[in-house]
Amino acid sequence: MKKFISFSGGVESTTMCLIYGKGATAIWCDTGAEHGEMYSRIDAVFSKLKIIHNGDFELVKVKNEKYNGLEEYAKKAKFMPSGMARYCTRLFKIEPIDDFLSKQGDCELMIGFNADEEGRTGNLGLKENVKYTYPLIDAGLNRGECEELLKLHGLHPQFPVYMLRGGCRMCFFKSEKEYKAMYFLNRDEYNEMIEFEEGMQDRRLKFYAIMGNGKSLRKLAIECEREKQMFPDIESLYKSLKK
Repeated sequence: MKKFISFSGGVESTTMCLIYGKGATAIWCDTGAEHGEMYSRIDAVFSKLKIIHNGDFELVKVKNEKYNGLEEYAKKAKFMPSGMARYCTRLFKIEPIDDFLSKQGDCELMIGFNADEEGRTGNLGLKENVKYTYPLIDAGLNRGECEELLKLHGLHPQFPVYMLRGGCRMCFFKSEKEYKAMYFLNRDEYNEMIEFEEGMQDRRLKFYAIMGNGKSLRKLAIECEREKQMFPDIESLYKSLKK
């Protein structure tokens, strides 16, 4: 039976690749809206794990082939994902992985819930040909133990603080403070998100904000500049913070 690992680049999924990756294939889903750090992380982890497992480890990158990425889809739909409408997860993570697995025959998908998350099942039972397993729960490994194991092998993620809620650069789960950190630490991507946000107006000129509080990123940028005048070393403060 083919063995696959649901790989996000985070702590638990990387731990599964480290412990159970030999002879297995990791699946990473590209939404097309990831931070640059995430793309670098995926490639770096794969290269290191390939060495650790003596070449007996593979990585498959999948995406939704119907649409040209999450950001492009949102622009055309004039509809931002939200806590009530998480089409970003459904269309750009779950469906591409399910489509891939449906063509693999009988197989196993390892899902990275840790021992503290026992009882969660994720997408259990979506595909009849897939056996869903939770090896970290079975092994009794909690998040702290996973982190220690990754540190021993130089695989612990060192994402900047604006990636606290994951890899997508337009995630509605990000807090205002996280977007401020993005402004100070990754101005190019922040400016791209301003352009994206301002391109999300519909024919009624209704404005669709990325942040859940409705504040525009351009307005937040003005606030950031005011803070910088008050605290000239504010960028160093954000750099010192880690996920």
